[in-house]
Amino acid sequence: MGKTTTTQQEETAPWGIVSIKAQDIDAELPMTPITAMRNALGKEEGGSGVPIDRVKYMEAYNYWKDHANVV
Repeated sequence: MGKTTTTQQEETAPWGIVSIKAQDIDAELPMTPITAMRNALGKEEGGSGVPIDRVKYMEAYNYWKDHANVV
């Protein structure tokens, strides 16, 4: 672990996986409220710069106040 070999390739994707949202229902769960808030930050702060949609944010809040992420 932590060692780089000559057979490994350098990662060049302009994105990376931050989180995996597991679920056991056949419908998309709302993103967590903190994720929506972080996404609303400008790109210079690491967000996407997309403004928060208050209705979707409140849907997410109402869902996640009764559920938990297992890390």
